[in-house]
Order: sequence, then C-alpha cells, then structure tokens
Amino acid sequence: MAVALAALLSAACVRTRTDPVTGKVDVDVESPLKRGEDWKAGIAGGSITGQARAAVLNGQSTVTVNLNGLAPSATHAWRIFEGKCATAGALVGGDALYAPITASADGTAQASARLGVALDEAKDYNVRIYASPTETTTVAACGDLSDSA
Repeated sequence: MAVALAALLSAACVRTRTDPVTGKVDVDVESPLKRGEDWKAGIAGGSITGQARAAVLNGQSTVTVNLNGLAPSATHAWRIFEGKCATAGALVGGDALYAPITASADGTAQASARLGVALDEAKDYNVRIYASPTETTTVAACGDLSDSA
C-alpha cells in the first residue's frame, strides 16, 4: 500500500499558491497530464437553480452558467465576484464581458463569458444572478465557485 501511494505521489503534480492578502494557501495534487484548472458552483435562490463551471487555461478563464426555474423569456444580468456569496468583493473583469442571460420558454438558460484573466486558486469567487438585466443590486441567485481539482 505504501509503495502504491509513493508511486502515485511521485507521478502527481503538486502545486501551491498563496493569496498575498489573506495568506490562504491552496495545495493541489493532480495528474501531470492535466491541463488547466476546473471550478464549479451550485447556484440557488428562490425558484432558480443551476450550475456554473469555469475552465482556467493559459491565463484565461471561461465561465459557463446553466440555469433552471427562470420565468419564461425573462432576462437577467450575471457576474463573477471575488469572495463568497455572503461577502462579495471586486468584480472579475468588466461588466461588458457578461452578456445577459435570457430564459427560453421552459425557463432554462445558458450563458458564457471569457474573463481574460485566470481565477486565482488562493481566492474565493462567486457567481451572482441578478433580478433583471439593468438592476444589479438585487441578487436572485448565487453560488460559490470552488476549485474542483
């Protein structure tokens, strides 16, 4: 058993990253063949449920949001922020990166954004869905992104 564990760890890629503000350290043990980082979030609020996935590769983050339980044909703004849902911090990227989400007749929707920056493994992030495309103070649903490595 110990030999198998040692072999596994010797083949793994160990990465650490420290947030310079909080001092929080992120440690990942992954396959050396894996490229990039994967993040995910469960989104919930009122009747809205869904998920977000972020793929970070080569200094870029692409986030895709899938939602259910929206009012048919309703349009919502969405954004990624530093911090957790309860304590959102700075916006990641600019407002123009996030195209509004418009629900189909069955109340489902999907949207994507390329953020132009890599999500930092030592930080927390959250996905916020707003009540409308123009009113971005009322959060209709939220989900905390986590590094799923």
